[in-house]
Amino acid sequence: TMLLLLLPTPNRQWLRQPLLLMLLSSLTMMITSFHLPYNINIVHRSIHRRAAISSSALFLQKQKSSSSLTGWINSDTLNLQQATNQHERIKPDAASFTYDDNDTQIQYPSPSSVERLLIRDRLVFLKRDDCLHLPGSNISGNKARKFLSLNNLPAEQFPDAIVSYGGPQSNAMVALAAIVSSKNAELRDDRGSNGGEQMDLQNNGMAQDMFWELDVLDDEVQLRRKNGEEDENESNNFGNSSTSTNTNETTDEPQKRFIYYTKPLPRYLRKNPNGNLLRALALGMEIRTLSHDEYSRLFGGLHGGSSLAPADLDPPVPGKSLWVPQGGACGIAKHGSDVLANEVIDYWTLHGKGMPLAVCLPGGTCTTALLMQRSLNAIMDQRRKEKERAMDIRVVVIPCVGDDEYAMRQMISLDKAVGGTGRKEDLPWILKPRVDVEYGSARRRSRGYFTFGQPSKALLETYDEMNSENVSLDLLYGAPAWSLLLQQWRSQESDCPIAGRQLMYIHSGGLEGVASQLTRYKHKNLLPDARAVQTS
Repeated sequence: TMLLLLLPTPNRQWLRQPLLLMLLSSLTMMITSFHLPYNINIVHRSIHRRAAISSSALFLQKQKSSSSLTGWINSDTLNLQQATNQHERIKPDAASFTYDDNDTQIQYPSPSSVERLLIRDRLVFLKRDDCLHLPGSNISGNKARKFLSLNNLPAEQFPDAIVSYGGPQSNAMVALAAIVSSKNAELRDDRGSNGGEQMDLQNNGMAQDMFWELDVLDDEVQLRRKNGEEDENESNNFGNSSTSTNTNETTDEPQKRFIYYTKPLPRYLRKNPNGNLLRALALGMEIRTLSHDEYSRLFGGLHGGSSLAPADLDPPVPGKSLWVPQGGACGIAKHGSDVLANEVIDYWTLHGKGMPLAVCLPGGTCTTALLMQRSLNAIMDQRRKEKERAMDIRVVVIPCVGDDEYAMRQMISLDKAVGGTGRKEDLPWILKPRVDVEYGSARRRSRGYFTFGQPSKALLETYDEMNSENVSLDLLYGAPAWSLLLQQWRSQESDCPIAGRQLMYIHSGGLEGVASQLTRYKHKNLLPDARAVQTS
């Protein structure tokens, strides 16, 4: 402005616009420089936050901010952060491995074994996660992977209440019930009630299997009913849709609780609790039955419900309650999937001879498949950076709940929830039914997929064939997965994810529920009475 005043009048006009632009530019630079430290702080905080999330140390995160807003514990504050090479510390000759860091005791089971089988003239590597048992709770199979970090939380740091939802015979339901029950037992041991004796039994591998005890209880209950002897409390346990059962209310000792929401129970199950439902109730589960409409309102949705607790569902113990979505479909399952991915890579490094591998596993929420694929992607990227030998390993999920489109929606949703982009290229492959097979009317409507939980003659045939190969399967996940696998056994199609590859199957367990599953086949007249008694 001062220069304009000093210049002669004819020269002012053509210089006015450049000078104004310079003035505006100077003001912009001043404003930017004034805010620059603040912007740098934002960037630094973002970098520190990412570094904290990806830290390789084993520790328990302590931040509590989210619980004050929602009343629920943020699962991230409980997850054990685990190095990708943690598996190297596991002693293969030990039942479990204990690692101490900052007074936090963390136990890892030894890797599950891998068996080589010849099925229909094709070599299969069967990874026996059904034989994997976590210390304390004794849960096995897929749920031992999903709930590894939750199982390993010390009792004093364990949430006061676990809340979840799902079907009345869910494997996740009975696994969570077993974990909570084991924490209550741990608290009792800490108070001096036979704690030393119990620890000695566990260390010597002599601790009794609580699931075996519950199977005996199940048999006794069924025998009493057969003889017409029914407990008085039994007929009243499921009297109405707002049923609540709590076996821990009569004690003054501090108790961890497990609360489970489900749809109205079928009449036969209300009168004759069996299988996983009976086991979970015996372990202290509190059941809450909701109407179909209320259940759908709270937990429904395109992806089968959110990983977050419903907004209008209050935590039973504000600030000390943990929400676990159906099937454990959340970040809690990440650390067990990391261990599984490392076990597969270790085994294939020693025995794979550089051949491509398809790692197949059944999928409900597809949580283990998705998180295992994320772990493999990270490990492979690291191997490339370190210029190690490349490995061609892909994860193949076999949908047992819904179809391939439902499985894809589930995986995209979970991938985004745990920090991914949801890109299909980063997700597991999906095995689809053949299109050139003649299906019945029900399977035609579902494009060759089985209806979850619905008894099927084809599933029973697969169940029998695999039993003849000395592979025991459940009828909800194992049999449907192998039925689709055997369809594609000889496929050489380019879009078949197992074609031209060695095959490893992750046995996800679930065998505890076989007896109740066979009971349903019996009710559908698909199973002779004598065989049902013999098998169960």
